[in-house]
Amino acid sequence: MGDFSTRPATADDAAAIARVFSPSFRLLSFLPALHTEEEDRWFIEHVVLKECIVTVAEGDEGIVAFLALQGEEVRMLYAHPDVIGAGAGSLLIEGAKRSGEAALELWCFQANTLARRFYERHGFKAIRFTDGHDNEEKMPDVRYRWARDP
Repeated sequence: MGDFSTRPATADDAAAIARVFSPSFRLLSFLPALHTEEEDRWFIEHVVLKECIVTVAEGDEGIVAFLALQGEEVRMLYAHPDVIGAGAGSLLIEGAKRSGEAALELWCFQANTLARRFYERHGFKAIRFTDGHDNEEKMPDVRYRWARDP
């Protein structure tokens, strides 16, 4: 496991977060490439950092993963391909569980078996499967939910 620390993201982190998101998202080879890296950076800066509480995980090389939380919704959780499986994502999702929300929900592509196993290992349960008609990529997805023990 890697040696990572977390902190709240700032507006100055937009480019570094995009450098995590773009290559990680492009690992999902079953998805169509709908956006450029420049569009990804704009989206992080002008949408994600403005609408969500974003936490970054840092290693010796800087930001290596991030989680965007909007209320109970985990909008995004991505780790740079070089650190997938090293613990940065686990650190972020466990931090989100401690955010005070009674539950967390998120969407994941059905074909993303690595991410699905990750969420299930962290206590998330699949609650809904769709054909993807509501997502931008039009790919089948699954809704996950984690609820705090009463």
